[in-house]
Amino acid sequence: MALKARRALASQVRQRLRILISTGIYPPGSRLPNEGELAEALGVSRTTLREALQGLAEEGLILRRHGHGTFVNQYPQQLTTSFDRNFSIGDLIRAGGHRSTTRDIVIQTRPAQSYVATRLSLLPEDEVLVIERVFLADQRPVAFSVDCLPAILLAEANYELTDLYGDSLHAFLAQRLGLTVHHGIAQLRPLLAESWLAQKLDLSSGTPLLYLEQVDYTLEQRPVLFSQAYHVADALEFIVYRRGPGER
Repeated sequence: MALKARRALASQVRQRLRILISTGIYPPGSRLPNEGELAEALGVSRTTLREALQGLAEEGLILRRHGHGTFVNQYPQQLTTSFDRNFSIGDLIRAGGHRSTTRDIVIQTRPAQSYVATRLSLLPEDEVLVIERVFLADQRPVAFSVDCLPAILLAEANYELTDLYGDSLHAFLAQRLGLTVHHGIAQLRPLLAESWLAQKLDLSSGTPLLYLEQVDYTLEQRPVLFSQAYHVADALEFIVYRRGPGER
């Protein structure tokens, strides 16, 4: 089997195992079947299974104990953030004790779609700089983001294209454009990964995701950044502080 095809199959097997674990087929603390039984049950070779298990071990979802077998981690690591904090995805990953990297970065200038133009208070013919990328926590893809900056903000700015490769656009806005993000307004909703998105995140089509859409504003209420982020649901947890009726 070609290396690329085997890795794609291993990614599919890894996602199938995540589902079996998250749905309680293999609950936390349980021991997985031995490699032969598990490979046969999943219809793959032991080589492909081992690659999938190695990926899950790197994520912290399973523990491999020499001489004892492979167990579902009772305390899997999950990225957690309070929803009232305006973290970048990279900051969130690092706060969870993981190494943040990106891949599949695409940067291009194009006319703003009507929906984006509305969110950024632009005219339909105005252009935006679009930055697309996949974020990884250690070796695992956990989010795909699309960020849009009004091109007019960059017209006279002194910056290098490589400055946009950093994972915090808030820092870029402050350091290169002199614009400080004061607050953001976000919307969060669940959705299922379409095939193009599943492929970017090494998932199976239909995998649950958390979609976060946000507009960031300066103190003067000027919209400077529109972001769309698709988070792998079992890798991220949002915490929301909700006031009771007795708190004003």
